[in-house]
Amino acid sequence: MEKVLIISSNKSASEALVKFIRESFRCTPMLVESAYQAKTHLDADPSVELALINSPLMDESGFELAEYIIDKTAANCIFIIKEENVEKVSERAEKYGILIVARPFSRSLLYQLVKTMDIALNRSLKLYRENQRLEEKIREIQTIDKAKFMLMEYKGMTEEEAHSYLEQYAMNKRKKKSIAALELIDKINEQYL
Repeated sequence: MEKVLIISSNKSASEALVKFIRESFRCTPMLVESAYQAKTHLDADPSVELALINSPLMDESGFELAEYIIDKTAANCIFIIKEENVEKVSERAEKYGILIVARPFSRSLLYQLVKTMDIALNRSLKLYRENQRLEEKIREIQTIDKAKFMLMEYKGMTEEEAHSYLEQYAMNKRKKKSIAALELIDKINEQYL
């Protein structure tokens, strides 16, 4: 985890959280003091992976900010709150996917929570990348099939002839088959449509 945003209006808590994140996860977190500053930062850099909110903030309780972070970014959110207030927000927090940590808490609890989020984030990122790769492969296959279909429809080729023609065209142009298919689609569109 590299991009961590700490939002805390309490100077001593801010320093402790920054030190904890820096030492435990070998990253330099960004620190802001208010919800307004946090929103400004998130709007400028939406790639934040984790937001730690130490409630209350100088301009709001901090829970509205947590909801904003979950709604507007891909960041996970840990909301640190006094133990007596946990029950008031726990149902809404669960609905939004906001993790609550009651003060006082141990350093090891926070470490385990952030580490678990980091592991889950890495797994999700790996699955996301694999999904993106598969979606790209599907788009390439669809483009190739469209080019073959157009060759069959407008040039009167059989499927085998269209396949061979596309492969030969890609090889002659020294291009990836899907790129060659796009070129053929454009040429056929210009010629027949």
